[in-house]
Amino acid sequence: MSATRGWSTELEGLRGIASLWVLVGHISLLVHCHITLISSPGIGVDLFILLSGYLMAKNYVERQQKEPWQSTETIKKFWIRRFFRIAPLYYLLLIIALIYGPWFGEMRDTIAHFYSGTATESSRYTDQSLANILTHFSFLFGLLPEYGFNTVLPDWSIGLEMQFYLLFPFIMLVTLRFGYAASLIGIMALCCAGRYVLADYYEAFEMPSMILIKLNMFLSGMLLAEAIRRKSLLYVAFALLGPVASVAMGLGAIKLQVIMEALMIVGMTAILWQYPQGSLMETLIALPRKLLNNRLSTWLGDVSFSVYLLHLLIVLPMIALLLNHTDIEFKSDMMRFLIVCVSAIPLTYALASLLYKYVEKPGIQIGKRVLKPKLADQTS
Repeated sequence: MSATRGWSTELEGLRGIASLWVLVGHISLLVHCHITLISSPGIGVDLFILLSGYLMAKNYVERQQKEPWQSTETIKKFWIRRFFRIAPLYYLLLIIALIYGPWFGEMRDTIAHFYSGTATESSRYTDQSLANILTHFSFLFGLLPEYGFNTVLPDWSIGLEMQFYLLFPFIMLVTLRFGYAASLIGIMALCCAGRYVLADYYEAFEMPSMILIKLNMFLSGMLLAEAIRRKSLLYVAFALLGPVASVAMGLGAIKLQVIMEALMIVGMTAILWQYPQGSLMETLIALPRKLLNNRLSTWLGDVSFSVYLLHLLIVLPMIALLLNHTDIEFKSDMMRFLIVCVSAIPLTYALASLLYKYVEKPGIQIGKRVLKPKLADQTS
């Protein structure tokens, strides 16, 4: 297993795949071209969620000696790191989404005019109310059904992620008290119970932006991290309880998505597992690891967050303009899909590269400077 940047580079490639999956999935849906798997961008989001749970747990355990879990300073550092990883780029694109929301709403309505099956409530693009602004800047929107899916950005999952970050240090403290597997499985069970105790609240969300709806998949990632650390197949089986919880909660989880959740857990296990040198499994897994470790895959992973947040700001107007000014509507479904992909993907990745370099990386550095202890005044 390659190690760099504090984590497995194979996971960088998986992040790149997840963001590309969401991008092409949204294109296929918007141009009314159904392609099995590709047209389910929610599966790509599930991959992001699994990776997040895995990485948070892996890094937290590895830092335990230097950053004890019971320390309030450790929790503070964790939150600061995660805030500056997410917030700078998110706030920039959120401002654009809010200011130009009515225009993006017009573009979305144009697409719906050609393909009525893609129609959505355009008011969620045009809401420039103080409540919408404040709930999004505070990251509270994911907990509120009225605001959880209320901008042009696919930011429902960003609110979800921030809720997970808020809870994560306390989840780790619970594992110290009650045991790792027992705690995480117990929390999954509570999420499933909540689905029926708080049925109206769970069902009020158009997208699963509230943490209890998707916490099971974050917990699967955390269990998978422990499976790899311990080399324990039992913990892999525990991780597979996440998709079982998705079935138990229902809430629109389609059969294909649940199957893919399980396959992603098994696939991540196969890629990350430490095999005896020269074994058959090491040979079989060498090619997937190589594909996920190459420079292209690593770059796709680097820009994945920018691609994820940015892509609808590019894709929506591009499809609307092509429909209005070309004969693309008369092309076959697959040709229409390919034309938009060829037009939108290079531009999206070019702009995402700039955002990664000039917004994401500086934001991370600001977070590091905030955490860096101030040096004593040399002149005093």
